[in-house]
Amino acid sequence: MDVDVDVDGWESEHWAAYGCGAWERACHQAGILVAWYEEQVLGFGAPAALRGLPGPRVKWPWASGRHTVGLLLWRAAYEAGILVDQVPLADTMRYCDPETDSLVAGPLPDAARNGGIGIGSAESVARIRHVLQAHVAADLPQPPPAGVQPTLGYRVRELRATPDWGRGDWPTAIALAREAMQRADDLREQGTWQPTAQERSAGARIGLDWEAVDEPAASGGLVRSWLVRASRMVDLAATLSTAADTLPCDGRGNPGPLAQALGTTARACAALRTSAEEVERMWAAEPHEPEDPTSWELSYVPAALRTQTEETGHLVRAAAVFLWVLAYS
Repeated sequence: MDVDVDVDGWESEHWAAYGCGAWERACHQAGILVAWYEEQVLGFGAPAALRGLPGPRVKWPWASGRHTVGLLLWRAAYEAGILVDQVPLADTMRYCDPETDSLVAGPLPDAARNGGIGIGSAESVARIRHVLQAHVAADLPQPPPAGVQPTLGYRVRELRATPDWGRGDWPTAIALAREAMQRADDLREQGTWQPTAQERSAGARIGLDWEAVDEPAASGGLVRSWLVRASRMVDLAATLSTAADTLPCDGRGNPGPLAQALGTTARACAALRTSAEEVERMWAAEPHEPEDPTSWELSYVPAALRTQTEETGHLVRAAAVFLWVLAYS
């Protein structure tokens, strides 16, 4: 396929969007696709020797399934002149067709020429077809809305918010935060923990106000509402973490009950950071504000991510109540 791409401009767009080049971004996203496939399809906890990709074990021409998938994603983005994350996931399957030209017959990232990684073969591409097919045909509790063609970036954000595998296990972070708050309440009521004046005033100093965190944007519709809420929770993560670091420790030098509650809540909120930053960059890159922000959001924010955001919001509400009770009990 003949392609005419402003390579320097294309790479610059990736650096502006992700802080890295197209090849590095492709391999990073490919790593998430492969990790999900290995855990969900091949079985989490399988012996390392068995957690490869299907078919006879042979030496990977590109060192790993991640690099092979990364090469395919890189090529799809290069030929379309788009960001790696903008590649429609379904379009990647055509590169796995045995009738298509081998990836080595076209443009390659510089790493393939100079980095000693090796060059992908038709065999290696055929072996990772199962990975891409599993993502394209994934049976999700909440499939994309009609008319939405999931891109690579959409799928990765979906995976980060999918709780049935290790890297998407955000419910555990929320559960740990709730448990830490309950434990602090129990210790206070039992008299085992006697909060200091500094700890009792933590809520006022943090300025944790659910209405401020959850307040919709004044303009911009649903998408701005989601971005504002998610971004405020991410900002709150830093505030809570800083506050936790200033609180007294217990007699053994470990974080006290309140510090543990704030720290675990901060980690749950911080789990939204990567996706929120990605969507914010996509919104900022639009030459004009979309006429239908709601449809725009549906194209970039998967249902699983919206669910994670809502549940994290409920946690923030619980934290606000927890700090209020602490202050006035």
